[in-house]
Amino acid sequence: MEIGLLLFFDSVAWKWISITGLGIVYILAIYIIISTLLQNRNPVSTLSWVLVLVLLPYLGLVLYFFFGQRLSKKWIFKRLRFRELVKIRQLSEAQLKTLKTANDILDDQVMHNLKLIRLLLKENSSFLSVNNSIETYHSGSPLYQQLYTDLSIAQNFIHIQYYLFEEGEVAERIQHILLDRLQHGVKVSLLVDGIGSRTLSATYRAVLKNAGAEFIVFRPVHFPKFTSKINYRNHRKIVVIDGLIGYTGGINIADKYVRGGGELGNWRDTHIRIQGDAVKMLEAVFLVDRYFVTNTFEAQPSQFFPSIPHQGEKFIQIANSGPESKSQNILDAYFMAISNAQSSIHILTPYFVPNESIMMALKTAASGGVEVRLILPGRIDSKVVQYSSRSFILELLRANVKVYFYEAGFLHAKVILVDDHLSIVGSANFDYRSFYHNFEIVALIYDKEENQKLNKQFEIDKRNSRRVDLPEWSKRPIKNKLMESVSRLLAPLI
Repeated sequence: MEIGLLLFFDSVAWKWISITGLGIVYILAIYIIISTLLQNRNPVSTLSWVLVLVLLPYLGLVLYFFFGQRLSKKWIFKRLRFRELVKIRQLSEAQLKTLKTANDILDDQVMHNLKLIRLLLKENSSFLSVNNSIETYHSGSPLYQQLYTDLSIAQNFIHIQYYLFEEGEVAERIQHILLDRLQHGVKVSLLVDGIGSRTLSATYRAVLKNAGAEFIVFRPVHFPKFTSKINYRNHRKIVVIDGLIGYTGGINIADKYVRGGGELGNWRDTHIRIQGDAVKMLEAVFLVDRYFVTNTFEAQPSQFFPSIPHQGEKFIQIANSGPESKSQNILDAYFMAISNAQSSIHILTPYFVPNESIMMALKTAASGGVEVRLILPGRIDSKVVQYSSRSFILELLRANVKVYFYEAGFLHAKVILVDDHLSIVGSANFDYRSFYHNFEIVALIYDKEENQKLNKQFEIDKRNSRRVDLPEWSKRPIKNKLMESVSRLLAPLI
């Protein structure tokens, strides 16, 4: 009798505890929903948060604390007033004024992309530079060999910024070179992301710091502040050497770009090496990111912006965006580039989770007769992203977009080729994280020769891919379709 009564009271108490707990969870969820609505976020993202918080409150709260909190920093680039950034802004404003009034622009590569160039001049202070030469790399080994050479001959400074900086043979070789340069009086500054480079050991960093290098972690993650910092990562890849040579693209510092990555196989990526005036914008972005973390600048930043002799005649704009920007510059650039296409759009991306505007632009272009080809990885390092990406394929196929799955390893390149005169190479993926949450950077190259070279590699990648057939894709298992639909719902959140 006493045992039964005890069990009865225990069950009643547990019931009330459960009800109370659920009530508290829903109160928190309602508070977060109201807060999210008042922030006037992207409507798709807002609706996704509301649905998850209402239907799955416990999971919703966990996801929100990890991925939903917004960055409160202002757009630092606009606030900084040191002379070199002011010069970049003034140059951009002057170019914008010139391009608005000029009726005799002779270069057809500029004319074809005039609206896009104006957009980035106005919104991103991305000046158009013509004194540039470019080298393109499609795998890690040749890129690293050239990087080792360039680092080894640095005379004044080396600035390195990566999302993923992973210990191994590549990192050790770079450390050895940097230690040598430090002994010769070269200033070295490294900036790595707190999540992407979280496995980089304290020992590796200490060796460089003790030798005189500056080693900065972008938004480091420490429990219990972990929940507010897993989002808004610095996904950029930048190297600047003496202000004369710059690198950007999709390749990080990791041995998997040389040896492959386990089940994913070889990592196929694209990176560019620039010599010329476009390097100034890479340096400006690095210095702004450095200031974001340290709140300090060099007393004489002009040392990082030397005069550059003639290097070539390639037109380049460097665009950057982040959660603190007043507009999504890279997203806007992608949309305009796709919308302005006349004959072809070729896209390589590992993560394809487009918003409605990009999706509509791709379908409209394909339906209007533009050849749209999209190569995605056949294998991917995130199941949620893979399912989410594949939820868009049926729509694309029905709109006459040609979709391929890369099968010669893991496709990690982020490349867009429009017609025969525009190439975009950088760190930004075709997903919500790159468009809205991460700090990203891309190079827009207005040059037919470079476009032709990148298109040749695109054809090689296409031959290493399997084309997705509409009738076959429509018959895929219902389990896959369900997983795709659920993952698509979560895509704007994570």
